Amino acid sequence: MAWDLELPATSYRFTLVAETPATLPAFPGPTLRGALGHTLRRLVCATRMPACAPCPFRFTCAYPLLFEPHAPPDQPEFARYARLPTPFTLELTLDFSMIPNRGGPPLHAFTPGDPLVFGMTLLGRAREHMPYYVHAIMEMARAGLGGPHQRFRLARAEMIAADGPVILYEESEGFLRHPPAPPARLASRDLATRQLAVHFHTPARLELRNDLVYPIEFHHLVQALLQRLRALDAGYGLLRGIELPGDLAAAARAVRRADDQTRWLDLRRYSTRQKTAMRIGGAVGTVIYESPEGFDFRPFALLLALGEIFHVGKLTSMGFGRMEVDPL
Repeated sequence: MAWDLELPATSYRFTLVAETPATLPAFPGPTLRGALGHTLRRLVCATRMPACAPCPFRFTCAYPLLFEPHAPPDQPEFARYARLPTPFTLELTLDFSMIPNRGGPPLHAFTPGDPLVFGMTLLGRAREHMPYYVHAIMEMARAGLGGPHQRFRLARAEMIAADGPVILYEESEGFLRHPPAPPARLASRDLATRQLAVHFHTPARLELRNDLVYPIEFHHLVQALLQRLRALDAGYGLLRGIELPGDLAAAARAVRRADDQTRWLDLRRYSTRQKTAMRIGGAVGTVIYESPEGFDFRPFALLLALGEIFHVGKLTSMGFGRMEVDPL
């Protein structure tokens, strides 16, 4: 089945430049998310209330809309969600060559002038507040990443459109543009193959029925994608006008792992809420799935394509769960 879809999402790319020597985790997703959330709340909170839940602006303010999205009580379709999934993912790369056989990736050293590039995909109404987010990224870089003396500066902010990147902010110009956010386009692809490679470029942390899943069977991947995409649809209308094929979860159980070159990668982050260091992790690497004789992966093509844009599993706002599908 062919499709050419528009999705209520837009991707952005940011280039920071180190101004001082700095040392950051080789996978800086938790660092970036924590710094951005802290800075944005400080910049935009008008009431200075200690929590967003009782705030009268919790459904319109730029901070809770991005980091603590609440389900409007007057809309019955949100009844099953006390809190909505965060409407953004961080887009980061993880250099597997830097990962030792045991333990997490080492720290990455920056010298003045070195770039730090990351992306962000925003979903739904969060795109309306993009100028606030650019300003918060400027301020978090200036305040220091990973410590007050590790200062960066924002050199460029870009919006990714179908015909190429659109510059929103250029350091040499000194002003910010805010053009309308184009929708993401999703074109159909051919998965008429019995073997499929799925590359987990960043840790895939799949949690089903409150249990972490590893190794990742194909039916685990499909269930996790359905779970995530349905939550995004409830909160932001992601699947409006999109019809997924029948019972994909049941059909996925017939697919087996033909070759698994993944490993579990543990990372650490500091939780300011719990005042302690936490161990987080997920599967990285490549797994090859094989369908039964006489079947192929075409029924799963749309679901997997959506997963490539919106990631899979938990902690996607830290950059976890970035996946790529490669038909063999």
